Amino acid sequence: MSWYPDLGTVTLIDEGEHVRAVGWLAAPSWFSSKKSFPKGETSIEFLLRLYQFAKLWGDSSEALGWGMFLGVHGCELCNKFQAGGNFGVPAGELLYVAPEMITHYVEVHQYRPPVEFVTAVMNSPLPGTVEYSAAVAPFRELHAKQIKLKYEIL
Repeated sequence: MSWYPDLGTVTLIDEGEHVRAVGWLAAPSWFSSKKSFPKGETSIEFLLRLYQFAKLWGDSSEALGWGMFLGVHGCELCNKFQAGGNFGVPAGELLYVAPEMITHYVEVHQYRPPVEFVTAVMNSPLPGTVEYSAAVAPFRELHAKQIKLKYEIL
C-alpha cells in the first residue's frame, strides 16, 4: 500500500483540497525511511464505529464514484492481515479518505488517527444510507470532474 501523510490532500483513491488522508501507513523499505505514526489508545466506541465504516467500504466507494481495486493488500507492519477497500468519511466541506486496513492499524498496531477524523467517524452517517449519499454527493461530483480532466489531458 502507498504511504500518505495524515491530513494530506492526496491518497491512492482520491485527491484535492477537500480530501484529507488518514491511516495510509507503510513499513520502511530499501527506498524509504521508516514512516512513523502516532500511537495511543482510542475508545472502543470509536473502534466499533470505524469497523462499521470499513465493513461498508463498498457502499462508500459506490456513493463516491470511486473505482474498485482488484485483490487485497497485506499489512506491511506485521504481514498478518489483508484488506483491499477504501472508504470516505464526510465532515462538512472535507472528506476523510481511509483504507479499510485502518481498523487493523488502530486495533493491533495502536495507530491513533487524528482527532478530527475520530470526530468525523463518530458524527457521520454510515455508508449505505440516504444521509450518507447526500453528505458525499458534492465529493462524488468533484471526483468525477477530476477523472474527466485526467482523461481529457491524456
